[in-house]
Amino acid sequence: MSRKLIKQNMTFLLIVTILFILFGLVLYFEGKQIYEREEKWLHGKDLSQLLSAKEIIKVFFSDFGRDLFLLRDLPSTKGYVDSNFESINYRNEVKEIFYVFSKFHKQYYQTRIIDSSGSEIVRIDNKRDGTTVIVSDSDLQNKKHRYYFQEAIKLDGDQIYVSPIDLNVEQGKVEVPYVPVIRLATPLFDSKGEKKGILILNIYFSSVLELLPENMFIQTEEGNLISLKPDGTINFNKSSYDFSDHSGLLRISDIETIHYSSVEFLPGKRLIVAIYHSHPSSKAALQRLISASVILLALFICLILIIGYINISRFNELIGAQKAIIASLAGLTEGRDPETGGHLERTRNYSVVLAKQLRKNKKYRRLITNDFIEDLYDAAPLHDIGKVGIPDAILLKESKLTDEEYEEMKKHVLIGKQVIHSVIDRFKLKQPFFIIGRNICAYHHEKYNGKGYPEGLRGQEIPLEARIFALCDAYDAIRSKRPYKDEVSHEEAVRRIKADSGEHFDPDIVNAFLECEKEFLKVSETYKD
Repeated sequence: MSRKLIKQNMTFLLIVTILFILFGLVLYFEGKQIYEREEKWLHGKDLSQLLSAKEIIKVFFSDFGRDLFLLRDLPSTKGYVDSNFESINYRNEVKEIFYVFSKFHKQYYQTRIIDSSGSEIVRIDNKRDGTTVIVSDSDLQNKKHRYYFQEAIKLDGDQIYVSPIDLNVEQGKVEVPYVPVIRLATPLFDSKGEKKGILILNIYFSSVLELLPENMFIQTEEGNLISLKPDGTINFNKSSYDFSDHSGLLRISDIETIHYSSVEFLPGKRLIVAIYHSHPSSKAALQRLISASVILLALFICLILIIGYINISRFNELIGAQKAIIASLAGLTEGRDPETGGHLERTRNYSVVLAKQLRKNKKYRRLITNDFIEDLYDAAPLHDIGKVGIPDAILLKESKLTDEEYEEMKKHVLIGKQVIHSVIDRFKLKQPFFIIGRNICAYHHEKYNGKGYPEGLRGQEIPLEARIFALCDAYDAIRSKRPYKDEVSHEEAVRRIKADSGEHFDPDIVNAFLECEKEFLKVSETYKD
C-alpha cells in the first residue's frame, strides 16, 4: 500500500524535498539565533517523543492482551481444554493454529499451554534465527516451580498475569546475547468452570524497544535498565537512576539530561520510559551554527516522516473502507446462502496459494505480482455476489436443479458483473482490485475449452484471475457436502481436476495446483464448515 501511495504522490514528495533543502539552508544561516533557544526546543521535543512512546507501548501491550484472549477463546482451544487435554484431534488443531499464529507474530518468543500440574503440553517457539517450530513432546518441560506458573494458576476469570521483565533464566542459565522476556498468562477453564491450566505468551521485549528512538530506554519496576544497542543487541543491567516521580527531568551533568515518564502498559503494571540527551555548550560561532542546523534539519526530517505517516494512514483508511464495502457486499450473498461463508474464506485462500505457486512459472512471473495476489485475495469473495438476484426457490433448493432452474442460476454471473461494472463506470475507478473483482465475478464459470458460460470464452481469452479462481471454486465445490451430494475426498478432487486439464481448466494452472495441492488440503481443514 505504501508503494502505491508513493507512486500517487511523487509531486508532493518532490515539493517537500525541495522545501526541505531550502529550509535547511535557511536554518544554517539563522542558526545563531536558534541555538540560543536550543535547550528549550529540545525539552519540548523530548516530551513529545515521550508522549508518543507511551502511546506506542500502550497500544503494543493492548494487542498482546487481545492476542492472548483470542487464542484462549478459539473453539479448538476450548475443545482441547474440555477434553482435559486428551483429545488428539483438538491437540493437533491447536498446534497447527498456534504454529501459524506464531509464524506471523515473531514478537512472541513462545506460545504455550501448561496444564494444572505445571507440565507443558503445547509449545511453539520462535527462534532467534527467525524459524518457528512446534516443540516435540520429548522436549516439553514441567514448569510447576517457575514463579510465573505459580502466580498465573491462581488467577480467576479473565484476569491476566504479567511477569516481571527478565532475561528468560531457565534452569539457572541466561541466554546470551541477552534476550529480555515478559510473559502474559491467563487461566484455562473447561465448560464446567474447572481450572485446567494456563495459556501463556512469552514476548520478546526487544520488539518494544525497536519501536522507540535510539536514545530512549526503559527502566522496569524492579530497577532494571533496558535499551537497544546500535548493533541490535540488548543492554540489560541494574539502573543507577532514581526516577521517584511519575515524570520529570533528571540532570546528570551540565550537558546531559534525561526526560522520563511513567506508563501503565497493562493494569497495575508500570515502567519508566526515558530519553537521554547530551547538549554540550559551545562558544564557537561555527559550532553553534552547525549544531543548530543539524538539530533543526533533523526536526524537518521528523516533519516529513509525520506527513508521510499521516498520508499513509489516510491511504490505509481508504483501503480499509473499500475492503469493508467489499466484505459487506460479499456478506449479502452469505446472508442469502448460509453455506457461502466458509466457501468464501476457503476459495480466497486457495487463490493465494495457487497464484503464488503459478508465479514460479517464468511465463507468469511478471503478471503475478504481490499487488496482484493481494487484490486477488480481497476481490475473490465477490465472485458470487450476483446470487442476490437469484430467487430463493432456486438458490436454496435442496435437490438438483432442473434445466430451466439451472439456466436461471447461471444468470448470477451476469448480475454480479453488472453490479461491479456499474460501480467502476459510475465512479471512474481504475484500481486493478475492482477490475480483478469484476473479471472473477463474470468469468469464473468459463471453461478453457470454450464450453463454459456466460460468453463461451476459450483459453487465454479468459482473464488470468478468472482461470485461477475457476479451479479454486471447482475444488471447493467438489469437496463440499451439499444436500444433493456427499463430501468428496481431497484425493478424488485432485483426480477430477487433473482429468479436466485442458478441458475445464488451464493446463498451466492445473500443473501449479498439483504442485501445491497439499496446501489446498490444509486450507480446507483450517476453514472447514
